[in-house]
Amino acid sequence: MSISRGIVAAIIISFSAYSIDYFLRSNNYFSLGSSTIAFIMGAISAQFIVGLEKGAKWINTTMLPVVVILLGFGLNINLFLDPKVGYRGLLIAVISAFSCLAFCYMYAIKTGLDKKSALAMGAGGSICGNSAVMAVSGPLKLDEKNIAVTLAIVNIMGFITFLLIPILANLLGLIQLNAGIWAGATIHAVPQAIAAGESIGKEGLVISTAVKLSRVSLLIFVVPLCAYIGNRTEQNEMEKINHFNIPLFVPGFIIAALISTLFFPESISEIITDIASFLLIPLLAAVGFFISKESFNQIGGRLLILGILSTSVMIMTSYSLIIIT
Repeated sequence: MSISRGIVAAIIISFSAYSIDYFLRSNNYFSLGSSTIAFIMGAISAQFIVGLEKGAKWINTTMLPVVVILLGFGLNINLFLDPKVGYRGLLIAVISAFSCLAFCYMYAIKTGLDKKSALAMGAGGSICGNSAVMAVSGPLKLDEKNIAVTLAIVNIMGFITFLLIPILANLLGLIQLNAGIWAGATIHAVPQAIAAGESIGKEGLVISTAVKLSRVSLLIFVVPLCAYIGNRTEQNEMEKINHFNIPLFVPGFIIAALISTLFFPESISEIITDIASFLLIPLLAAVGFFISKESFNQIGGRLLILGILSTSVMIMTSYSLIIIT
């Protein structure tokens, strides 16, 4: 009964979030996206309804591997060679992404913050927001409370960059090509990067979308890296590491990306990606159930500082590269 309560609540929230997102988009209003809305609704529900955690844990354990593998079908490796991105756009996107990841890891070492939480924050900021956090949370072996707090901060930072980059690009007098690269290389979530590109202009829309999707493709490298780090940090550091256990959905994710790139038509890949996006809604609603005042008090403050600093590093790095290249 305690498990079913959380499952039913996540399903109800999922349909509600999807309906809200559909209404907003149909009427040309801005929307954070159905998965983000579900996460927020789940976090709010957790403050008033008790006994949701067991069902949420079951959803997370059952659905996360499926969602990660299905997300792999949406990653076309050829995006690295997309002429719309070009060498310059790709270089800026890759350097910006890894500057964010490297900063998060070094920050954790210097401050004593949990390295796994820091890397999840870095993945969310540097790759693709909610999807990246969920994709690396399993390999990093993060608990649900850490995932929930990380998602909350990543969504806050994503919303800020979505609003900030088009305004700054306009104030700095960037042409649409450079403004589109900046948006695609900096803004956290794919829908937000696309919306920001649209506000920049027609060329900005195309460039920001292509650059952003090239960042998403970096998950192919980041997920196995996080699996390796997750295994290392889980073991006693005094023990000699003789083996490397990797979750089966990590190679599944990579194989899915390769299959999609080499064999599937784009229409099929889009359908599978849509299914993954839909399954992500109850998954994020369930993660929201673990948000509590206590969890923020324990790690939220330092993670929030990391989110602000790492996002700032990515913004400044990408802008500097745009100016000097």
